[in-house]
Amino acid sequence: MEIKGIEIIRELEMIKTYTAFKIDDIESIEFKSFDAYDYQIIKRGKTYQVFYHQQRDIYAALGYILSHLNQKNYDIKRTRKLKSLGYMIDCARNAVPTIESLQRQVVNLALIGYTYIGLYLEDLFEIDEEPEFGYMRGRYTKSEISDLITFANNFDIEVIPYIQTLAHLNAIFKHPKYNSILDINDILLVDEPKTYELIEKMLITAQSMFNTDTINIGMDEAWQLGLGKYMHKHGYENRMDIMLKHLDKVLDICRRNDIKPQMWADMFFHLKGGAYFSKGVTSFEDIKGLVPNDVELVYWDYYHTDQKDYDDKFESLKTLTSNYGFAGGAWKWVGFAPFNGFSKRSSIPAIAACKKADVNHFVVTSWGDNGAEASMFSILPSLIFISGSFYEDDLTDEDEFIYGLTNCSMEAWMNLDKLNQIYPAKEIKTVNPSKYLLFEDILLGDSHIKLHKDYKKSYKAIKEMLEPYTTIESPYKYIFNTLYDLALVLSIKSTLSLKLYELYHKDDKKGLLDFVKNDLSEVIDNITQFYQDFKYQWHMENKPFGFEVQSYRFGGLLQRLEDIKDKIFDYAKGKTQEIEELDQRRLNLADDDDPYLGCIYYNQFVKYVTFGTF
Repeated sequence: MEIKGIEIIRELEMIKTYTAFKIDDIESIEFKSFDAYDYQIIKRGKTYQVFYHQQRDIYAALGYILSHLNQKNYDIKRTRKLKSLGYMIDCARNAVPTIESLQRQVVNLALIGYTYIGLYLEDLFEIDEEPEFGYMRGRYTKSEISDLITFANNFDIEVIPYIQTLAHLNAIFKHPKYNSILDINDILLVDEPKTYELIEKMLITAQSMFNTDTINIGMDEAWQLGLGKYMHKHGYENRMDIMLKHLDKVLDICRRNDIKPQMWADMFFHLKGGAYFSKGVTSFEDIKGLVPNDVELVYWDYYHTDQKDYDDKFESLKTLTSNYGFAGGAWKWVGFAPFNGFSKRSSIPAIAACKKADVNHFVVTSWGDNGAEASMFSILPSLIFISGSFYEDDLTDEDEFIYGLTNCSMEAWMNLDKLNQIYPAKEIKTVNPSKYLLFEDILLGDSHIKLHKDYKKSYKAIKEMLEPYTTIESPYKYIFNTLYDLALVLSIKSTLSLKLYELYHKDDKKGLLDFVKNDLSEVIDNITQFYQDFKYQWHMENKPFGFEVQSYRFGGLLQRLEDIKDKIFDYAKGKTQEIEELDQRRLNLADDDDPYLGCIYYNQFVKYVTFGTF
């Protein structure tokens, strides 16, 4: 391939390494700088002219070319009213992506049209004189971040740190050293000088490591702010005043160090109205002058499906500041499977509202709540959809794009959602049965989990649907293997507790022996295989730190099933007279006319394995 106008041989080699795109089908491309559009592409046969505005637009244009190789001659002009489009990956909830994984994602993002990658860190970065920071949690070293930035610079992708300067710092409070700056839960103690000494170290270190003046300083979800040690020291104070006082102190540090801060906007809504997602428009006219305009307030929302909810929030935000952005979500935080369908459903009204509110900064968050089990690449369909939605056209071919990127069809990727969509309702709902049914204790059950006999049939169909994807040639094949094995496990385990309860109360001791020999033994073997594939996936993408949590969870699950086998066997053989747990248990069956068959969103591991203290 002949390249004219710029030197991108190295970048093209990286694209060949990390994607399945057929670059060699292009004979020649000539690049020219241009100001009118993000990019313009003129195709004539297998030769192309590309006019680009910024360096990063070169790779967005290449993404378009490579996903339209079979399209006949064309002349297209594309632009979007958006200064920055980011992807933020949660690195702080056990799964810490390796630099190699982040490099792969940088290539994907550049071709899709993103401008930066954000790393949500909390304490996951080195700080001089703070050896406890990120200790044994896979923290990033300065050299690792330097390598990532060097790589990302090739594609004009910025790397931005997302840290915390108020709450969500529970990990550091495992170290007694930080007790003096703890207010309550995971919240820093406002007005304590040592608090601001640490915050200044965090900010200066992040600025130096990431070679950027843009830092997200967090400050979200500090719901108990001022209600712990702060209240004991100062008495009860207006909590909005505490928030504003703390913000002023942190912004003063930012100004002294030429840092351009962003922060989440939720605490202002919470302290004003008692809930972040209160309906209607909230007015902040009384405190508008107290929130400096040199901090960007980022409104986050990945739940609502009605544009009015987003419009109202922006109207509220405009009474507080003129400097605001938006954070949507690519759902990968509900267990092992993604939820691209709902990501799209919530993004459509969110993006429409962002355009209406003249938002210049949009970031896609991908959190890792309660285990970060899902692959960060499993939400590629969401990333492609969101980026394409900001262009002033409908030219993005999502199917061809993701196939060229991964050698897997869009249908294949979207079918990964099915592990949580085991209900007949047409409307997509954010539920995660594939996680809680895996770990549910089949003796104890849970009054919050509604079990239904159709789950088995659903997971058997999903298993058969996913099986062909386990033979594809793709760098992401391991993701499909992992979720196929989960479907296989759930095609048996999802209704085991129902079957066990029925056999016991029929006093069918032969059936119970068969249950031990066949059902339980098979599901234990299948969970063991699923664990091996999940372990492979984890170590393909992440550092080893954090996987100990998964080892304990799966080890506990397998040992518990072995114990249940012994308990059932002893009862069936007459060695014991009862299984006390089954005598006490009352099933909470889903109604047959429930369109979601009792499926709920239930993501906390410790809550569905025991009613006791974990």
